[in-house]
Amino acid sequence: MQISSHELTLYNGQQILAEIQAALKNGDYTLDFKHVKRTDSVVLALLLAARRHLDNLSVLKIVNPPPQLDALIQAYGVQSLFN
Repeated sequence: MQISSHELTLYNGQQILAEIQAALKNGDYTLDFKHVKRTDSVVLALLLAARRHLDNLSVLKIVNPPPQLDALIQAYGVQSLFN
């Protein structure tokens, strides 16, 4: 699934989560953040929610991660969740 929004924030997080959940239900386990230029900690919540919707055999693939993602992972100390 390609996320079409240029921003992922508190203001559109619920809408994007619904889109991600629909994609996962349809078997699309790839999240492409190509168009996302700005995000806040909502991106971590979205990724964790997406992982909760997967069964143990499925792998969530992150493509073109937002520039802020690595800094957010470090700041929140959740590196082990994204190895």
